[in-house]
Amino acid sequence: MNTRYLPLLLSAFVLATGLRAQETFDDAMKRATTDYASRLQKAADELNSTRTRIANEKAPLLQEMRSAEDRIVTAESEIDRLETNKSDSTEERRRLLSDLDAIRKNTTYIGTLAHDGLAAYSESLSPGEGQFLSDPVQALGQKLDDAGGASGVAAIDVGDYLLERTRRALGGYTAPGSSLVDGNNEVFKGTFAFVGPETFFMADLGGAAGTVRPRAGSAYPVTYVLQGWNAAEASAFFQGKPGTIVADASGGKALRLKETRGTILEHIQKGGLVAYAIIGVGVLALIMIIQKAVDLAKLSVDTPSAIRDCLAKVASGQRLEAEKAVKALKPAVRELYTVGLQFTASPKEVLEEHLQSVLLRQRLHFERRLSLLSVIATAAPLMGLLGTVVGMVKTFALITVFGTGNAGKLASGISEVLIATELGLVVAIPTLIAHGFLAHRIQRNLSLLEKNALDFVTAAEASKSAVTA
Repeated sequence: MNTRYLPLLLSAFVLATGLRAQETFDDAMKRATTDYASRLQKAADELNSTRTRIANEKAPLLQEMRSAEDRIVTAESEIDRLETNKSDSTEERRRLLSDLDAIRKNTTYIGTLAHDGLAAYSESLSPGEGQFLSDPVQALGQKLDDAGGASGVAAIDVGDYLLERTRRALGGYTAPGSSLVDGNNEVFKGTFAFVGPETFFMADLGGAAGTVRPRAGSAYPVTYVLQGWNAAEASAFFQGKPGTIVADASGGKALRLKETRGTILEHIQKGGLVAYAIIGVGVLALIMIIQKAVDLAKLSVDTPSAIRDCLAKVASGQRLEAEKAVKALKPAVRELYTVGLQFTASPKEVLEEHLQSVLLRQRLHFERRLSLLSVIATAAPLMGLLGTVVGMVKTFALITVFGTGNAGKLASGISEVLIATELGLVVAIPTLIAHGFLAHRIQRNLSLLEKNALDFVTAAEASKSAVTA
């Protein structure tokens, strides 16, 4: 029996006992038992009903729980599948990124090759080809620059263009254009013929045909007429008919060597401003050398026999004959002895002072500007070194812009380096030799004058002794 109904039964029993005290205990127990049984039956019915209801409600819940568990299992499977797909997708993404990076590198490399190939082709154009090929080459270069990193299509266009130009160049071709002709500055219109490494040109107005070479600083190439090329054969050659050509066995080196010689003025111009400064110093040195050579001629000394004859007359006291003999001497000695004759009667010390004064004046006159020649001989190589430094600075600036692969772009700086040094040595060496020669001869003649002055003092003293005797 369910104990939860026991308090209710006891309460009903007490109530029944209090209300019906007159009932007997057995009747009361029967009634209570009947009532309890009724209530128990009712409770059992309610319990069964509740169990039935719970069972009815539990079945859908269990079904729903099983369905939910199935969905959970399915979701877990889907999660595992998605995680697996995510891992695969991550790996695939990494592989695709690696492939994309490789493609970008290859594209950039191809673009670089296309750019370098186009630059090399542009620099290797034959003389005259630039007149009709520079625009498409520049357009392709601009297309490469505009494409930036994604230059695959532009690189393919460059490759197709270079392939087409190579195929065309293999068989040779002709094209209209303009060229200078060696010997004048006129530009002639005509036809270029490109045959392998050689380029030929014939003017439309006729004339001899020739080989073509580029000219630095000019928009047009220069044509050197080939005198040994028959005009009829040359005309047939330019018309595409069988003919002969005159080829340069040196590959153009002889013509380029002829161009590099140029004139002296062109040679100096290649040295830059420093070369002009060195030439100016050299001209100044030449003027001074000529002036000192004239001075040296004036400083020439008479022969010993002429000096002895004059001094003999002075020593014998023959003043008139001595004056005539002095006038016949050369200027330097004549000036010295003229002053000496004026002071022959003076004391020895006075005569020596006057002669020494003449010697000092002559030394100052004939040695003037002589030291400047030495300065020029020393400074000229230093100016050449300055030109070398300036040229090297220019050369390194050109290397920074154009690199070291294009010798033509570096020629101006290298020329300035070498020519300035050359001109400095050309000025310094002759100036140094001339200074040494002039200094030696001037000192020698001045020493002879001093000797002659001493001889004159001795002769003057001898004349005094003769008069006293």
